[in-house]
Amino acid sequence: LMARFRPDLIKCPTTNGAFAQGDGVTIAESIGAELIDMDKVQLHPTGFIDPKDPSNPTKYLAPEAIRGSGGIMVNDEGKRFVNELDLRSVVAKAIQNHCAPYKDGDYTGPPFAWCILSEPAQKLFGAPVIDFYKNRLGLLEHCADVKAAASLIGCSEGTLIKTLKSYEEAAQVGNCPTTQKDIFPAMITPDSQNLILCRVTPSIHYTMGGININAAGEVQERIESIVGHHRHIRRLFAAGEVTGGLHGNNRLAGNSLLECVVFGRIAGERAATIDTPSEVMFPYTESDTHLKDESTGWFSVVLREMRNTDKKYGINTREARFNLDGSLQCTGLDIGQYVAVRGEIDGETLMGYFSPITRPTDEGVIGILCRVDARGGPITKLLQHIRPGSTIQMRAMGGLRIKFHPKPNPHITFRGKTIRRIGLLAGGTGIAPMLQIIRAYGNFVLQNGPDAVTPHGLNLIYAAEEESDLAYMKILETLRDTFPLHF
Repeated sequence: LMARFRPDLIKCPTTNGAFAQGDGVTIAESIGAELIDMDKVQLHPTGFIDPKDPSNPTKYLAPEAIRGSGGIMVNDEGKRFVNELDLRSVVAKAIQNHCAPYKDGDYTGPPFAWCILSEPAQKLFGAPVIDFYKNRLGLLEHCADVKAAASLIGCSEGTLIKTLKSYEEAAQVGNCPTTQKDIFPAMITPDSQNLILCRVTPSIHYTMGGININAAGEVQERIESIVGHHRHIRRLFAAGEVTGGLHGNNRLAGNSLLECVVFGRIAGERAATIDTPSEVMFPYTESDTHLKDESTGWFSVVLREMRNTDKKYGINTREARFNLDGSLQCTGLDIGQYVAVRGEIDGETLMGYFSPITRPTDEGVIGILCRVDARGGPITKLLQHIRPGSTIQMRAMGGLRIKFHPKPNPHITFRGKTIRRIGLLAGGTGIAPMLQIIRAYGNFVLQNGPDAVTPHGLNLIYAAEEESDLAYMKILETLRDTFPLHF
């Protein structure tokens, strides 16, 4: 995978073992999983070079604490070249640009730097840790003083003394004019004794790229669709470093564990719902007579994610996506049917009505489009309050309830009657149920051919008080351009 996506790093050592071959990524891709950010690879600046085995491609990691405790870095000339506490990517790049390759006999390795720890820095780093790296692994070396350190490095003693003097002066004033370092965890001077030194080199440490997943940990595949370009691969979940897209260009230290815990739990919980007995969330009813009893028909749903859709759908809009009970469940709603949402805040029960913008056949999820300003009504208070993991109640309501019947006898019915034309009138976010109908109509044409409908059989008039209140315009324009003879 490295040769395929980052051939420029193929010769870099790594802090991962030989077992890390990207098998999970490869297997998922072979069944259609989309990969994302595969070129985003993190180099840790400090992989230990073992002087006994310098050519070994697998390096022990020299943790952030070695620099965070006050270790300073110099090149083979004994000169500092970077703020040791800068980002991993910055420190790694500086080593590559300012340090010489490691040489041992006939072996020539990657660029490397020396890390020097004074006694105060060693105390911060921790005696047990130093004992492990020095006495058990042989990765650290002791030098009695600066003269011995210069001899080990192979640089001029005078140059190293000058470097340490400059560092001492910078620490005293709280700023290094050369590297802009302004935090100095431990002092080191030309008179420091009992130094600890080690050789470090940038090493492949983490891959930000991997399998694309959604907020439920479901593996995604890319599809060509009228609206949206992804769907989940049924029964396949992923979490951890095998996934991609969560960390951006460069992962922050510690966040991989957070990722495993958060998305591992989410993926596990959703995978456990695969065998939910009911295939639909809301029991199907042919009529809306059940709506008269408002105390029945409510189901609990858990908020999966809240998406900011200002640019996609319209100003002050959000898409709230809720998990159904089962990851393979569908809603059981008809096209054009809407739902009621209710919840309680500070003893007040709030309720609102929404048309799903997800399709009735979408598995495991139902999404609604809502406003988050005053125009959204009292329910806005609830929707702004809830967070992923929050539970509210949802109920199937009435609506247009249009049915699209597939081959061998493709036709469209409304209230039991076959229809050939559909006229839609919408305002503001009231476009949501219309969009669901338009999507279903477009898919109906694609699956059954243009002869299944009347030319220009679907028409929409859409208006709002302000242009910025018009939602879904890009999608609607795409649909119009895709089906010029039908919409």
